[in-house]
Amino acid sequence: MGHRIASRWFALLGLGFVVAGGDKLLGLRGYEGLFRRLGWSDDVMRLIGAAELTGGALVGTDSARRLGGTILVLSSAAMLAAELRQDEGEIALPRLGLLLASLTALCPCWRRRGA
Repeated sequence: MGHRIASRWFALLGLGFVVAGGDKLLGLRGYEGLFRRLGWSDDVMRLIGAAELTGGALVGTDSARRLGGTILVLSSAAMLAAELRQDEGEIALPRLGLLLASLTALCPCWRRRGA
């Protein structure tokens, strides 16, 4: 994958997480219900939202992509673990996809040569 394609991929990945994180920070009703079912508070929902928003913004930049990816991997892994513990399998599979997508930001092969 060339640098241009990778940049577009990470911009889209980051945008998706920024939107999802913003929705959690705003406390949209669907997310409130999900976090209640997981046994988590509104504060935890906002913390995950802030992590997703921050990680998404960072993953879209070359210089901070790995940090952003790390934040997204950690927040996605925490959500996935909670979803599996609470038998929320119907949303655990998409979460696994997000976790795997986030892992791509940690791959050193996306660094610009000479950078």
